[in-house]
Amino acid sequence: MREIKIDENDSKQRLDRFMVKYLPKASKSLINKYIRTKKIKLNKKRANPNDILQEGDLIQIYIYEETLSKYEDKKIYTNLDYNLNIIYEDDNIAIINKPSGTLSHAAGKEDYGNNIVDNFIAYLIKTKKYNPRKEKSFVPALSNRLDRNTSGLLIGCKNKETLLQMNNLIKSRKINRNYLTICKGKIEDGLIDSNIKKISDNRMEISKDRGKESKTEVKLVTTNGAYSLVKIKLITGRTHQIRVHLQSINHPIVGDKKYGDKITNKFFSDNFKLENQLLHSYKIEFNGLEGKLSYLNGKEFLAEPPVKFKKIIKKIFGEEYENICR
Repeated sequence: MREIKIDENDSKQRLDRFMVKYLPKASKSLINKYIRTKKIKLNKKRANPNDILQEGDLIQIYIYEETLSKYEDKKIYTNLDYNLNIIYEDDNIAIINKPSGTLSHAAGKEDYGNNIVDNFIAYLIKTKKYNPRKEKSFVPALSNRLDRNTSGLLIGCKNKETLLQMNNLIKSRKINRNYLTICKGKIEDGLIDSNIKKISDNRMEISKDRGKESKTEVKLVTTNGAYSLVKIKLITGRTHQIRVHLQSINHPIVGDKKYGDKITNKFFSDNFKLENQLLHSYKIEFNGLEGKLSYLNGKEFLAEPPVKFKKIIKKIFGEEYENICR
């Protein structure tokens, strides 16, 4: 028999949902069967899948260890040599500057170790800020994500309360996320308010009558007529939102192979060896946090764009715009 004591990070969730996280390779139907047949009990009593766990509760699992081990996640983060650019950190969060070309999350088994989440967890383990043996279901995570070839700021959350608050604030639009980009043509200030829908596994498009509400604020910094240096503020946060919205108004992002202009992209590839979209999340501002996270309200965090991005800005628009994110 294995016994699990519920701590703060694992409390206030349903028993079945906790067990699915605790035994990720077991199906939900199997978990429910174990609860129904009393192979999983709560405080030594018969339990229901929807029982809400409280700090200090004890879960008893009457299953052979050999069987349990088959349902556990054997990923060993300590094997990773983490590589993170952390620009701010405290007991609850880490603000990470992600390079272009790196995944935020693993898309499949082949991505293990080659994404920010895995490196974040490895960093916390090796610096003794997170112990997976003590945590039963919570795993440090990101509250926002960036496309592989978009660089910039990610919010790493070290505990459950922080992750829940950050996720809720992003949904309620109380965390301002600001981007820098270069687009084709002379763009004007304004609000792009066009629904976006998914048309394939990794492609989105504008939809007049379907899709999700999507809003993007555009502010022109400078232009030479052929290209514009632009600051973007996300009002909503849909997949590929900025890229799809700028394409929809005929100002595609420079270097964007999926939604961009082929002639523009070839020019930048030939002249600057650019192989990714010039899109960088340079500023995050916090508002609306409560309780132990209220100290973050009013704070903003900045990250300079990659060196190549800055060189292109200087070459096209002049050195006075090279440090535009400061």
